[in-house]
Amino acid sequence: METSVGPSRVLTGHSGSHAARQRKVQRSHLRSFAPLLFGSRLLIGLVILFGAGMSYFASSVEAAGIDLGVTAQKAWDSVLNKADAKTKLTLKQTYEKVGNWKAQEQAWEQKIKTLHAVNTAELERLRVVIRQTDDAKIAALTEKVKQTQARYEPLFALYSSVNRQLDAAKAIKNKEWSAAIRTQAETLKPVVQLAREDIRIKKKELAEARKRKSTEIKRLRAMLAGADSAKKQIQTAKKQATLAKERYSGALQQFKQNTKQGQTSRVLSSLNTLASAAEKWAGTKQHIHTLEQKVSTTYMKVRQEIAKRFK
Repeated sequence: METSVGPSRVLTGHSGSHAARQRKVQRSHLRSFAPLLFGSRLLIGLVILFGAGMSYFASSVEAAGIDLGVTAQKAWDSVLNKADAKTKLTLKQTYEKVGNWKAQEQAWEQKIKTLHAVNTAELERLRVVIRQTDDAKIAALTEKVKQTQARYEPLFALYSSVNRQLDAAKAIKNKEWSAAIRTQAETLKPVVQLAREDIRIKKKELAEARKRKSTEIKRLRAMLAGADSAKKQIQTAKKQATLAKERYSGALQQFKQNTKQGQTSRVLSSLNTLASAAEKWAGTKQHIHTLEQKVSTTYMKVRQEIAKRFK
């Protein structure tokens, strides 16, 4: 009975040890995956924020209009009352067009702010995850090297001691002692060589893992830098938006002056100019949003590339 139980215990112990290692590896993988899990929750929150921006876009477009102020509004109403039916309709339609473009500009601005916040948070998260690439794997290999060196340390100490004794025996020219020590040294030598080779292999594995980490980090950071072009274009587009805003402000001021003077033809002309300026302003904001989407697409590709490593 004892003979049959012995192997069973050994197998059980081995299985338990294997299961413990499995759990340790799983915990290590989960720690590596944690930034992605956290990033996913963060991304969901930001997407909700983005959705709120979309709702704002719809409501803003519906609330079309121009904020003229009390005095300018009275002057505008007076121009409408004096105009014939056809001109009045044209004035109202053009006025509404200005209001619609202005509302779209405001909505695009809100969408830009929302998406930019998403991109900024995602960039920071990706930088952290990239920096931590293969950290768990390298930590495990580093620990393996340390454990292997510690395991062979007594052997190396013994081998060094035997060689020192051999040198001492040679120094006093004691042939019998020298022969005995030499035999012991020769017996230990192949074992020591195997131990050193074992350590060398594990150090090589660690070095290769660190090299792969460095290469992978460079690759992912290069992908991340793919958004730089769009970011530069955004800066240029923002300057264009500022100029468009200035043109709109100038056109609005001219429109208000013309309404005070009450000349219908000039009012209509300035209103057309104002509509064109508002359209241009909204267009620049839409372009900025499109560029922010390009940045978002780049980050999504990097995120997908990182996710592949955990499959």
